[in-house]
Amino acid sequence: MSWIDTVLGSDQNGNSGSTKLSDKDIALDLLTMSKNDIGMLSKVIPETTNPEVRQLLSTQLNACIASHFKLSDMLITKGWYNAYGTPQEQIKQDVESSNKVLQEQF
Repeated sequence: MSWIDTVLGSDQNGNSGSTKLSDKDIALDLLTMSKNDIGMLSKVIPETTNPEVRQLLSTQLNACIASHFKLSDMLITKGWYNAYGTPQEQIKQDVESSNKVLQEQF
């Protein structure tokens, strides 16, 4: 048994290492990737000297921002992302989610 099996556990059939991700996990990962894409494009555009490339990157940045808004609105609507909660509420929600994961693992 590897350390990864210890952390991830096994599925219902006893197969180790084949943990399924929930829709919430996938959506939150997409939101994180979206934030990273927006940040990278924002850093690259001012460094670009070619006007055509700058325009292409600017168009891509606007599309990424629009997609990010749609995704974050969906997550907020489903209650998967507590964007408007106080820091204390967000930490409490994270702790509860962590405890739930730990209970499912053991």
